[in-house]
Order: sequence, then structure tokens, then C-alpha cells
Amino acid sequence: MNNQYQIALSFATEDQKLVDAVYHYLRVEGINVFFAPSREAQVILGGRNQREVFYDIFGLNAEYVALFVSKNYIAREVPMEEARIAFAKHGDDGSVIPIYIDGTPLPESMLDPKSTNYFRSDNPAEIATHLAARVRMSYKANKRAVNPPDLERDKQKTNEFIAEGNTAQCQVFIQNYNK
Repeated sequence: MNNQYQIALSFATEDQKLVDAVYHYLRVEGINVFFAPSREAQVILGGRNQREVFYDIFGLNAEYVALFVSKNYIAREVPMEEARIAFAKHGDDGSVIPIYIDGTPLPESMLDPKSTNYFRSDNPAEIATHLAARVRMSYKANKRAVNPPDLERDKQKTNEFIAEGNTAQCQVFIQNYNK
């Protein structure tokens, strides 16, 4: 599948500061990111029906979708619609990555916690490292290189631990770099 974006970021407006930091970390890592407030995204969104654009982005044009789940996310209509679109189009193939930033989970009717990879963090560098590792591992599997020297390092770091309480069968996690 040839996607326009390697990853799209879905979030509630109240959590934009955290997601903005993640977006900048991912850009430095060379990851092609859809982040609605970015200048690039505003060009795409300008004058168009945002619902249609988000359907295309979160459902068709992003290889991965990161959901920054919080109490604000669950309470807002637009982010929850983005999550529904992502799960409807990507299913349980591991392309939708919920990130629980305040411990609030997605409704169980939306995902199966035993088959959906998720993790908890409110640290933008940690989140970006995890997401970049996921993208790189995917590209390596598809024989497409993204920052090739980092691939082996990322694979080693993502296999160092399993997060407590996460029962997903296919998990990718990062090391805590604040040791």
C-alpha cells in the first residue's frame, strides 16, 4: 500500500501541546506525519470539507494512526470519529496505535485490548521514539529503508520490556531513556 503519510496523529484540542512536541520529534526522525495544525496540513484542509479530508487521511492515506487518548479525547466527537474511521479501515492489523496519555482507555466496544497494541505515556520523546520505531520496523519488513542505521537499535530497544497490563499479542515498546 502506498500511503501519503507514514503516520497520522489524532488528538483532542486540549492535548495539542503534547502532540505538537511528538510531531516535531517525528519530523526530526524523518517520519512523514499528518498533524492537523501543521502548516502542511492546513494547506490540505484549506477550504475543503474537513470530515472528508480526515476520512481520507485516517482511513486511507496513513500507514499508521496514533490516537492520543485522554478524558478529553473520549469526550470529543471529532477525535472519536477519527478513531472509528481508523479502526474501520485498518481493523486489528496493528496500524492503529492508541496512546493512553492520562490512563483513560478507549471504550472496549471500539477495540479488543488483547489484540490491539497500546501503551501509556505522557512523555513526548518517549511516544515519538515508540512511533518512529514502529514505522521503521514496518518499512524494514517491506524492504523500504527509513534512516537505515537506526533499524537494528530500534529493534533491540523495542524488545527490552513488555509494559505492565498490556496483553496485546504483537507489542512494540521503548526503553525508558530517563535512567
